[in-house]
Amino acid sequence: MLGKNEAFNRTTARSIKLLLLVVFICIFMLKNLAASEINFAKREVENNDDQGDNDDNHCENDGDDDSCDVSGKQPHIVVVLIDDAGWNDVGWNNDFMPTPVLNELAYNGVILNNMYAQPLCTPSRIALLTGRYPAKVDMQHSVVLPSQPYYLPSEYSTLANKLKEVGYMNHVVGKWNIGSCNWTYTPLWRGFDSHYGCYEATISDYETHMLNWPPNRQPPLFTGIEFRDNTGVVTHQNGTHNTFLFTERAEKIVRNHNPSSPLFLYVAYMIPHFPLQVPAGFEESVQVDDADRKIVGGMMAAIDQGVGNITQALKDTGIWDDTLFVFLSDNGGDDLFAGSNYPYRGNKASTFEGGMKVPAFFHGSMLQDPSTMNNELYHFTDVFATLVSVAGGELDQWFRPAENPSAPIPDVPLITENENNRFLFNLKDDPLETNNLYYDPDEQNVVIEIEQRLEEYRASISPIWYPDELDPRSDPAKFGGFWTPGWC
Repeated sequence: MLGKNEAFNRTTARSIKLLLLVVFICIFMLKNLAASEINFAKREVENNDDQGDNDDNHCENDGDDDSCDVSGKQPHIVVVLIDDAGWNDVGWNNDFMPTPVLNELAYNGVILNNMYAQPLCTPSRIALLTGRYPAKVDMQHSVVLPSQPYYLPSEYSTLANKLKEVGYMNHVVGKWNIGSCNWTYTPLWRGFDSHYGCYEATISDYETHMLNWPPNRQPPLFTGIEFRDNTGVVTHQNGTHNTFLFTERAEKIVRNHNPSSPLFLYVAYMIPHFPLQVPAGFEESVQVDDADRKIVGGMMAAIDQGVGNITQALKDTGIWDDTLFVFLSDNGGDDLFAGSNYPYRGNKASTFEGGMKVPAFFHGSMLQDPSTMNNELYHFTDVFATLVSVAGGELDQWFRPAENPSAPIPDVPLITENENNRFLFNLKDDPLETNNLYYDPDEQNVVIEIEQRLEEYRASISPIWYPDELDPRSDPAKFGGFWTPGWC
């Protein structure tokens, strides 16, 4: 095993526990979590009628509260989002994970011990990039899959759009995964000035850059190269792990950036998400008997080196001291592919703690209380609001209810009525979720209160739309052997 405190159990993936559990968890955490050392910006509720008594506060740099002070200067913003890294897959939670660069940044910044994502890739990216819960933008169901006409509707602004309004140059490197069946859903049409990476949720080989879909079918129905440099196809990097290529491009963007304009750099590494394919040179980063866990350790070491290279470029160009650096994982680890969420219960795609509680930190000279651990509850939507606020952007008057695009709506219930899927945990007293209080007679007033709140939320969200995948219009063979937008 990797590390004296590590334990993970690679079993059959747990099915997604639905919205009721999420509400249960959030209500208890909101009641019990401690106050923050820093006052991150909170987004305003999307619609007062929809959100009821949620009363979030903006981070305002006036009066005596300067906890988000950037001294009147817009910070450069770098967000590093990694894929499927569990709680126990980073060095500040697991001494034996080889992430010294990330550890140093985390320890000198603010470690967010209660940062919550969504349980899957696409919904988390939607929350981060729009500042809205996925159910508010018609993206609450699952992941955007290759060959599926599923996408963030064009009427919704992204973080890049909001930062562009206040003068930022915006670049995304790596994974997109919020829709690409039409060019208008891709980064250059969503506020970014450049994109280098992949549109889809996954890749079949990080070195050949081929995506075969579906992955469990031989031969696959569709196969093609999945790598873009803006709208062009990358064909000359066969044999190089895309982790190295993403780092190299991020460094280049930093070194070529004119510091007179604020920079937003969003680096979305695709590992340690499957396939388990360690970048060359990192095969022996950790010594552990489990071969798959060894690969995950090597993947994390490659990310760590990449972050080190990016931060060095920021230092070399003289803008590091003016940079707010954010590190996140998009959801919990996948124990089918050697991810570890120890000591928490659950897995990627579940709404137990292990599926949604992710490693995260902020680092920057503008933080008022560095070298601290923050135990307040945060969600990816709060990251959006924080970044827009410190950049000098506006959050007012732009939230509005979701408008469902025309698409087939499957005849499925919004939540399960299976009594086995009803849970209530007091996370302050039971963070490992071992004691289900749902049927406890002493907790029935709480159960009733939460179920009433759930009904209010259900009434405010749009119906699920989740189009069929394997749309033949997407076949890369129709586009010269490349996964290409423009077919929906």
